[in-house]
Amino acid sequence: MLLWGLLQLFFFWSQLQTVSGFTQYLLKRCDQAGFCARNRWYAENIQKTGVSYYTIEDSSVNYDEDDKTLYATIIKSIPKNGAKDDIIKVELPFALQLLQDGTSVRFVIDETRPHKEDLPEALNQRRYNETSKWVFTNLPKKASRVRKGTTFNKHKIVIEEDNEYLGNLKLELFMDSFLIKIYWKNSLAMVVNERSLLNYEHLRDETENEQNLLPEESDFNMFHDTFKYSKADTMPFGPESVALDFTFNGIENLYGLPEHPDSFRLKDTTDGEPYRLYAADVFRYDIGTKMPMYGNIPFVIGNNPTSAAGVFWVNAADTWVDLKYPKGKAQTHWMSETGIIDVVLFFADTPDQILNKYTNITGRPMLPKQAAVGYHQCRWNYNDELDVLTVDSNMDKGHFPYDVIWLDLDYTDEKKFFTWKPSAFPNPARMLRKLAKLGRELVVLIDPHLKAGYEISDKVVENDVAIKNRKGKTFYGTCWPGMSVWIDTFNKVGRKVWTSFYETFLNGARNLNIWNDMNEPSIFDGPETSAPKDLIHDGGFEHRALHNAYSLTVHDSTYDGILEIFNNSIRPFIIARGFFAGSQRTAGTWTGDNVATWDYLKISLPMILSSNVAGMPFTGADIAGFFENPEEQLIVRWYQAGLWYPFFRAHAHIDSNRREPFLFKDPIKSYVRDAIQLRYKLLPTFYTAFFRSSIEGTPIMKPMIFEKPQYSDFAAVENQFYLGNTGILVKPILEKDVSTAQIKVSDGIFYDYYDLKPQYINTFEAGKDVPQKKRPHKVEYINVKAGLDKIPILIEGGHIITKRDNYRRSSKLYRNDPYTLVIAPNSYGDAEGELYADDGETLANQNGEYLHSSFTFQHYELITGHPRNVPSNHKAAGNTMIDKIVIATGGRFRVKDTVRINKNGYFHTAKVIRSSPFEAVILHPMVYANETWQIDF
Repeated sequence: MLLWGLLQLFFFWSQLQTVSGFTQYLLKRCDQAGFCARNRWYAENIQKTGVSYYTIEDSSVNYDEDDKTLYATIIKSIPKNGAKDDIIKVELPFALQLLQDGTSVRFVIDETRPHKEDLPEALNQRRYNETSKWVFTNLPKKASRVRKGTTFNKHKIVIEEDNEYLGNLKLELFMDSFLIKIYWKNSLAMVVNERSLLNYEHLRDETENEQNLLPEESDFNMFHDTFKYSKADTMPFGPESVALDFTFNGIENLYGLPEHPDSFRLKDTTDGEPYRLYAADVFRYDIGTKMPMYGNIPFVIGNNPTSAAGVFWVNAADTWVDLKYPKGKAQTHWMSETGIIDVVLFFADTPDQILNKYTNITGRPMLPKQAAVGYHQCRWNYNDELDVLTVDSNMDKGHFPYDVIWLDLDYTDEKKFFTWKPSAFPNPARMLRKLAKLGRELVVLIDPHLKAGYEISDKVVENDVAIKNRKGKTFYGTCWPGMSVWIDTFNKVGRKVWTSFYETFLNGARNLNIWNDMNEPSIFDGPETSAPKDLIHDGGFEHRALHNAYSLTVHDSTYDGILEIFNNSIRPFIIARGFFAGSQRTAGTWTGDNVATWDYLKISLPMILSSNVAGMPFTGADIAGFFENPEEQLIVRWYQAGLWYPFFRAHAHIDSNRREPFLFKDPIKSYVRDAIQLRYKLLPTFYTAFFRSSIEGTPIMKPMIFEKPQYSDFAAVENQFYLGNTGILVKPILEKDVSTAQIKVSDGIFYDYYDLKPQYINTFEAGKDVPQKKRPHKVEYINVKAGLDKIPILIEGGHIITKRDNYRRSSKLYRNDPYTLVIAPNSYGDAEGELYADDGETLANQNGEYLHSSFTFQHYELITGHPRNVPSNHKAAGNTMIDKIVIATGGRFRVKDTVRINKNGYFHTAKVIRSSPFEAVILHPMVYANETWQIDF
């Protein structure tokens, strides 16, 4: 009977994924989630009564000079039966530090807990406080001057940090109400607990619950879960939620909180659902909702024209976030089911600087191998080796460059991961060698659920590294293979066991890469499509406390394991569906199981932009929709948009028609070919954008408001974007039957990508330049043609981009081709750009084996090339010759027929041709990106 029940469940789940959208009723609304409903109730009531139940105990305040930390104890006071003179006191240890040259603040609030005798022995009774262990890589401390005193008749602590280069940060911590005011450059930037929404549900017995409630609190679902699909949750600790509010002063636009199929600018949630952060398997997700998705990052960033701020809520439990936009400010209310309050606040002049600080702490986005930046061909499923190699061959015959082909679930032997289906893939090593001949790679699916009863899962159980049920025994649940166990990658031994599986499976193959899917984790018979919250992980912590970080530990373990297996000699490439803060260090991701409709194409842009501004830039969306069959126009437009996704992959459901690019009929085939080939021509620019992201956290798909924060009109723009810092501005066509487009731009010169024809915006007045300080910060529109054969692309003046113009079958084969520079001067005749190149495969770049060069164009008179770093192994960067330099003249200046080139005192000339009224081309200048040179006009 059990087997029959599992089969029925599996069939039901399969049908859901095949024929229908995600069923919203499987997921809780806020009013159905006990802790969310309680905190919203408390928020409403506490703002009416204005009572403060949280104070700082004066005698507890201590500043430790050794670790540069302020320590104190917050007291939560609960009146017994409403009597003010008879109270219960709960101690909440508090610690605060200034970080990163005094421009960031971290504080932690924990709970001093009594020991409970009636809890299961397998449980750790302290609150889970290890989220930071998984998400932080660097936490620089900063000495600060601390003084304690009384100001304006209110007892408070003042912390100040002066830095003439980075600005001034000042904190006022009020003792009698736990209120923190933070000033950036002498202006109030943020207020913590301004609305008194601090709520710390402390440990108590159910029998004593009534006397432990504040008058403003609700007791809804404190000890029992009434939601239909999670009634079995034992909730052994009772209510444990934590909540706090943050007010961004002078900021009216917030971004981040991925992943949600909603607008880029976060919406006011006053009259609707809060944004929910809870990793769940939500195939065919609905557009325009704030429901949870596969991954999430509890980070919000906001800005105005002169400053920016960010809040990082370091908590991996189920979390909801309410937003409000009163005039002149933005308010957030964070509510987590359990864990501690651990927060990092960031302050800077621009949103780019905030991201730099955030990724300095959580880790820089990985620089992927070069092949990963190319085009990926995937579907569920390529049936066997012949199928794979036939697709490979037909891509070449059709002149479609690509780098990676993917295998979904059914390459395995009966859905047993770390195995191959012997009848379909009898010799994987042979297939990999054939792909490698043209520099191509393979990605295969490996999930953390392991079919019960075979060698791999048996080892997990034998080594006691499976996730446990609430009784401390191995947990069994249902996923694609049927009855399965889940590896506990929070466990050190579990991570070693996980590595051992890869070592055998990879068998030395350097072009075999990993797709960690279903790592939320997805559990078919689990509540809300995921794990029961009372499962137990290593250390005795409940799954509810660390749920959102599980996906991070899975792909982190995969990454670390592959590094160990190959002795740090290759750059692992991993894509994971579930992600969390810190995931950017070791994996990329995508927006999950979308649908082949125009609406899903349109929503892909704000979704990917949101991930980019939350430190997770290596993100894409399935082209041209995972479910169903796209119409022809949609196919073209999705490829034209998708070529700009950092992760550029086509993927399709098993029931969708085959739609490899070579199967299309002309002219659709030609349009798709053009889009893919454009990605490859711009690979040097893309790879350089990835490099810049890996050292500063810069978005690769960069929102307009992040590139031009002084232009408030860009605040809600989500249908156009820049490619990193390159000056390439793109507006993909997202609707049917469109032939023209309007691109919203700032002041300056913008050149059409195709012919370099200029458009001047607020740059000239009566034939003279308008001084920068007097230029209006308002946007204008540029109209461009956008037939099915054209993508609206501009290059903003002031930038130099790099290309490789020849067609090659994979990115590796491009390495021997020379570069082309495209110079787009600003109104002063200046431009600059950079180029990054390395071997594209190993981690030798971390030891200085890379090329990084800068290029400048000055006053229409001089081009210079200057290498900032040159590898000792000249082969590491490939061909560094610059064989062509294209200059956008704008019709404003004339270039001579020849130019003079100076290479370290050796002079020669090169021919100049005018291929159009708007450009001049220097042919064969014989200069190299790894040398210093200059060209005089």
